[in-house]
Amino acid sequence: MSASGLALIDKPLGSTSRKATSQVARIFSEKKAGHLGTLDPLATGLLPILLGPATRLAWFLENAEKQYLAKIKLGQATSTMDLEGEVTFSGPIPEINQDQLIELLKKFVGEIEQKPPMYSAVKHQGKRLYDLARKGEEVERKSRVVKIFALELKKFSGDELEILVTCGPGTYIRVLADDLGKILKCGGHLASLRRLKSGGFSLEQAISLSDLTPENCQSHLIRLEEILDFEKLELSDEDGYKIKDGRSIPLKNFELPNPPSGLVRIFSSTCFAIAEVTEIQGELLLKPIKVFGREEINFPARS
Repeated sequence: MSASGLALIDKPLGSTSRKATSQVARIFSEKKAGHLGTLDPLATGLLPILLGPATRLAWFLENAEKQYLAKIKLGQATSTMDLEGEVTFSGPIPEINQDQLIELLKKFVGEIEQKPPMYSAVKHQGKRLYDLARKGEEVERKSRVVKIFALELKKFSGDELEILVTCGPGTYIRVLADDLGKILKCGGHLASLRRLKSGGFSLEQAISLSDLTPENCQSHLIRLEEILDFEKLELSDEDGYKIKDGRSIPLKNFELPNPPSGLVRIFSSTCFAIAEVTEIQGELLLKPIKVFGREEINFPARS
């Protein structure tokens, strides 16, 4: 049976997300793998990796809220907005106390616009921006609206601050560091970044990539049917076959005191599925969205 589930990895410094994903796939002997949310090589921390049939659940997870612990160095801006780039601007750090800095950081909370940096994986006319940047090219990039839910100052000392950022997908913490340096007119760049959370998963659940082996990997795999926390419904074999064939079934088939809404997990002896509760002509139905056969899942047959 192929590896079918989610591995939570503590990505090491210097490795790309793609390389780490390939290493995990080899350890699990699984050809199909994909990570949820890119971490730059200089970033560490939680990298969720879907394996095998579970990659089909990416749609439900890729827009998850993220949390990062970031260190920002003031006094210098760089070409990559982090430690890796060349210094493009230096300036004296203004006199600012912790309370003033907390007020300043509040400007970044909520929906804000960010322009993707040239050194990023965003594509322009089919080419990665970082490939163009390495050739010395710079192209116009459209600003994007991202959301920062919370921003907490953890430490501040001289030219360095540490912040805890809770944000939506697509947020560049490097750009946040650069923008802060611009507001203070002294320059700033990202000194370090560590992802602590992604959706409902945390770094405490992750294993270091160096500690993951073919011998212990299965014990660090969250099974496909347990990745999402939607309400769970069990089906009869008859209804299970209908779901497996892609057909909707009436919700009234279940004797439920409180009918669910939105998305649910469906279990039967023949399949596992993610279904949506939808109303058609006044009747509530369970409409399958993603269906997995028994050979793709891990739960035991019912007695």
